[in-house]
Amino acid sequence: MRASLITPKLALTQPLPLTQHPVAVYLRSLHPGSRRTMRQALDAIALLLTNGECDADTLNWAALTYQHTAAVQAMLLERNSPVTVKKKIAALRRVLSEAQKLKLMNAEDYEAAINLPKIKVNTKLRGRALTQAEIKALMAVCQNDSTTVGVRDTALIAILRGGGLRRSEVVKLNIRDFNSETGALQIIDAKGGKDRMVYLPQSAIPFVTSWLTVVKALRVLTSVVLTLR
Repeated sequence: MRASLITPKLALTQPLPLTQHPVAVYLRSLHPGSRRTMRQALDAIALLLTNGECDADTLNWAALTYQHTAAVQAMLLERNSPVTVKKKIAALRRVLSEAQKLKLMNAEDYEAAINLPKIKVNTKLRGRALTQAEIKALMAVCQNDSTTVGVRDTALIAILRGGGLRRSEVVKLNIRDFNSETGALQIIDAKGGKDRMVYLPQSAIPFVTSWLTVVKALRVLTSVVLTLR
């Protein structure tokens, strides 16, 4: 089956302008934080379809038929979890939708190509919520660690627990986003591309302030070392 997918018809004969390329149009519609992930998903699909000959830019997405999309979904399910495959197939469907809108693909071929079997996903959540006792135990371990890692992890848990931030939001925080007087955290470019403000409880503020003191000290030390060099 895989060999039958590899055909010269799936490679673009010449580059398309970005305004006419379904992948480029689709990726531009996404939040910047999602573009890389979806690009990687589309590259993976293109590589599967052409045995490594094409990527998302050089594949002729408008030439895909149900034969191709059904085979790709089946191969992806052999290699990835159903949740991951659903995300990749969602990206594929969106690209084909753009191809139709750009009049690179007719409606009949488009409808056939996206009419794929439903992917069954186990909805049972992985992991569980930590109890208050477990969170306190983690905080105690971090507080007993006098290294910079211990101070950092204490602040991280305080932010996650006190502000209810997503992991993707925490990793994008900057020093200027925190107000040590009010405990306000400015979340820039949160889910949906929107900014929002959260306030940490008073008990969490000292932990974050301690970490920022360490960060500033490390920056000064690094600056001095570089100057001495």
